[in-house]
Amino acid sequence: MKRFIIEQSSKEFYTSHSGLALVGLGINRYSGLPSASHNAFPVTKGTNGIGLDNILRSYLGILSLGKTDYEAVTDKKNDDYFKHALRIKRVPSAETLRQRFDEVSEKLLPLVDKSSTEFINNSNALITPLKTGHVPLDCDVFPMDNSQTKKEGVSRTYKGTDGYTPIGAYLGQEGWCLELELREGKQHSQCNFLPFLDRVMVKARTLTPRKILVRLDSAHDPLDTRVNLAGRKKVSYIIKWNPRKEDLNKWAQKIFA
Repeated sequence: MKRFIIEQSSKEFYTSHSGLALVGLGINRYSGLPSASHNAFPVTKGTNGIGLDNILRSYLGILSLGKTDYEAVTDKKNDDYFKHALRIKRVPSAETLRQRFDEVSEKLLPLVDKSSTEFINNSNALITPLKTGHVPLDCDVFPMDNSQTKKEGVSRTYKGTDGYTPIGAYLGQEGWCLELELREGKQHSQCNFLPFLDRVMVKARTLTPRKILVRLDSAHDPLDTRVNLAGRKKVSYIIKWNPRKEDLNKWAQKIFA
């Protein structure tokens, strides 16, 4: 891939997005996503000759700049630095971006999902444990405010706003993101949490052989979560207690007896 050499020069070139060079390095050198997507979805008629690898690079590029709408890629079609930094042969149009993702999204998801742990492994990322020797693994739901929109899945969140409630999992003191699952706003945190936890634990185990400390909020206090975690080797857990249906006076008597 193209390497950038930093040196003093008489030629003037200015960009406010120099960090794209590191983004491109992460995508192309430490992730197999571009090549895997290109092999899985080869260029065919009707794709304007633009491979899915270039489509992914383009979208990841605009995402790293804080742009989430497909139309943002239009401004990058003639941006040479954007193309060189991400190793893009041709920047797709917004229409091509949308159509291709609509066509391949379901089959593409496993490749994207795999690339997160692949990047952490290939880059020899530091995964710092706690003083106890445990590597922390935090899972939590967070609300997204999408009020006054008509997006699919937008509904009332536990914060009283309309939006989504995604759940994420983060490993190590650095907080490496292992997975993000988009959920409807009305979905309870514990709903389908155990399948999410199973997937995350498999990923965590591919990244560290150390003991893992799972830290969860009170929304994941049900017994089935504790049973799931208690049956795992080299796994400890801390779950915030949910006293909603408990007799606080009885607990106080046990604690202060």
